[in-house]
Amino acid sequence: MRIINGQRYLTTGDLGAFVNRNPATIAQWCKYSEILAERNEARLIPKPVVINGQRLFTPEQAIEVKEFAESKKYGLLAEFNRNRLGKRGQEIEKRMKAREKEQEEMKEKELAEALSKVNRRAVDYKERLKHLKKNL
Repeated sequence: MRIINGQRYLTTGDLGAFVNRNPATIAQWCKYSEILAERNEARLIPKPVVINGQRLFTPEQAIEVKEFAESKKYGLLAEFNRNRLGKRGQEIEKRMKAREKEQEEMKEKELAEALSKVNRRAVDYKERLKHLKKNL
């Protein structure tokens, strides 16, 4: 915590401990928020005061960041991080698409197997019904 002109500020590390996230995560949220602000879109977290390259947050901003951290949905920053990673991000994207395709194929295969079992049972019941009609 820093006190500047009588105002208390939390560093990125302090804020990370407060919201139970890594300081690097807080830094990424700040970077992504800056990109959103440049596009005239709403920021994810409030804009910090930057002094000597260090991001400082007021206690009120810390509460807003905590609310964001608790409400954040998984995958919100995935595209941003893949773009930031460049070539490695493109490889990750390819693996993700391949995994999704593989999962779709697995679902289709499981569905086909389940339908074949149902069809075999239906055939079995038809045969039993024929057999019962003959024997009556």
